[in-house]
Amino acid sequence: MSNNNFQILNNIETKLIQVRSMAKIALDNTNHKYAGYDEPFIEQADMSNLLWVIVDLVEQAFDELQEYGLTEDKNNG
Repeated sequence: MSNNNFQILNNIETKLIQVRSMAKIALDNTNHKYAGYDEPFIEQADMSNLLWVIVDLVEQAFDELQEYGLTEDKNNG
């Protein structure tokens, strides 16, 4: 695997790790009583921002995955 492909995969992995962490925070905030909190710890406006960041990171990771796929096709073709 070329260094460029490794970097693309590393970027995708990094974004997915961030998404997983943020999604867990959002889930804990939504289910705050089950998570052991008396009240949600993130305000609604901030939750909306968090969800936008999650979606943005997923879209970036998907775009990079497509770039990786195109790069792989070029190398194999």
